[in-house]
Amino acid sequence: MKHRIIAIEENSIAEELGLQVGDYLIAFDEQPVEDILDYQYYESLNSFSMTVQDGRSGEAVIFDIEKDDDEILGMRFENDMLKLRHCCNKCIFCFVDQLPSNMRPTMYVKDDDWRMSFIMGNYVTLTNLKEKDIQRIIKRKISPLYISVHATDPELRSQLLGNPRGGELMDILRRFVEAGIEFHAQVVLCPGYNDGFQLRKTFEDLLVMYPYCKSLAVVPVGLTYHRAGLTKLRRVTGSDAQYILDEIEQWQKKCLEMKGTRFIFASDEMYLLAGRDIPRHDTYEDYAQLENGVGMLAKMEHEVEEALADPERPPWILDREVAIACGVSVAPFIRKLADKITDIYGNLNLHVYPIKNFFFGESVTVTGLLTCKDIGVQLEGKPIGRELLISKSMLRQGENTFLDNLTVQDLSGWLCKPVTPVENDGESFVKALLGV
Repeated sequence: MKHRIIAIEENSIAEELGLQVGDYLIAFDEQPVEDILDYQYYESLNSFSMTVQDGRSGEAVIFDIEKDDDEILGMRFENDMLKLRHCCNKCIFCFVDQLPSNMRPTMYVKDDDWRMSFIMGNYVTLTNLKEKDIQRIIKRKISPLYISVHATDPELRSQLLGNPRGGELMDILRRFVEAGIEFHAQVVLCPGYNDGFQLRKTFEDLLVMYPYCKSLAVVPVGLTYHRAGLTKLRRVTGSDAQYILDEIEQWQKKCLEMKGTRFIFASDEMYLLAGRDIPRHDTYEDYAQLENGVGMLAKMEHEVEEALADPERPPWILDREVAIACGVSVAPFIRKLADKITDIYGNLNLHVYPIKNFFFGESVTVTGLLTCKDIGVQLEGKPIGRELLISKSMLRQGENTFLDNLTVQDLSGWLCKPVTPVENDGESFVKALLGV
């Protein structure tokens, strides 16, 4: 397998060797390069050989590389040397299966690639793992991985994933533990399936694997209106969430005594569903599952408090009126943060607007799944002031496009007001509200 070079970085080893765009990377230490993980592994070493094929003559040249730790090879490749592996499961709770039609094509892609778990922190089920993949993970010491466990009972997990290979998970995890491979785990909680006794079993089975299983997150299943023909599921109710949190908080106390870590964490959404206050930021330890919505709000609140305590913050601002659009579930929390800021800046007039999700269904209450049309329809004619602030989580990464393919510019034109996407951290939130 060979990989076409599409860019060479300045002051890199590749530039020093005279490599050019259009050349091909073939091997390291005479072993074929499979993907970007092989490239990253060898780039971390100090001594190895590298085989490159000249893109014009076709001649293959072997270079003996001796490099310092801070030196980089400096090559970029087509598709990052990866051909994504797709999901082979038929999960009864799959969110992609619940999407409405006419969304952008990439929304319907189901990936389940263990390499992206390591590179990007994506959650994977491991059901499409081949023996050579397991051997490669172990040989290269690729960790941590992020694994969608859902249940450790083999029959139940196979049922949840709609795949008989789902029951092979624990054998794979035991091999990882023996090899020193670390991983984080998650449970998408479906009432009546993997709660109660099954959740306790999952927790206990994974706790035995600590410290290689570094943390376990429990998040409520997300259900949209678009479930015709799919398995009947019910959402996590407020009373469900209260019961689950009671269990988790008891387990956390025991884990803290036995292991020195709370180990199991509920997502922020679980606390919002239960109507409970978000725990203090330090109870989330190292925020191991932040991208999974675990501890994000606690971290944000702490950052807001730090920003307001900063002696270099603006002592005063001009009269200012702005609006915030957010999900229904998080609106009270955002209002609470806004009140802390207006207590200090009395001439700041804030409107917090919880937006109902008609695109996916009103049971979907998180901010990140709001669309341009829902925001525009519900805010049309309402007081906004100088500008509307939205979370960047509503937008496609690196773009200004909402899930319904409309853009920030479309929303701005709709409301005749500037629309400003804001990062999900407390300092950015405070600065955006103050207009700094």
